[in-house]
Amino acid sequence: MRQVIYRSTTTALSGRAADDAAEILKAAQALNGVDGISGILYVEGADFLQVIEGSAESITGLLERLFADHRHKDITTLSDTNIDHREFGDWTMILRDPVDDIAGFKADDFDERMRVLLFTASPKTVMYFSRLAHAA
Repeated sequence: MRQVIYRSTTTALSGRAADDAAEILKAAQALNGVDGISGILYVEGADFLQVIEGSAESITGLLERLFADHRHKDITTLSDTNIDHREFGDWTMILRDPVDDIAGFKADDFDERMRVLLFTASPKTVMYFSRLAHAA
């Protein structure tokens, strides 16, 4: 199984990554379930931070779509590794905006689930995401 963590910057005129996040989340949840991809999308200010995991073939296809997506730029791969098991379980994609509760999913619920998932995650994944969920 392959896991990629990347960071990118929004191209939204407002400069807020969250302005495109709901649309991205809706498409990701539909496509990722079919492709067997799990992960998380975190937005803060103008930045996206995302982890995606699944079969090498599915992740390669998703990366091709991500690099062609006009809603973000300056994609930087932070980690590209093979993993033995999913670190984000059954999350076909979940969004965490540090300011707003999204689609009925409360920030506190998200943070608690992140703490649980990060308990068994690789050190590299913990390094990128523990600060976000206050799990350090």
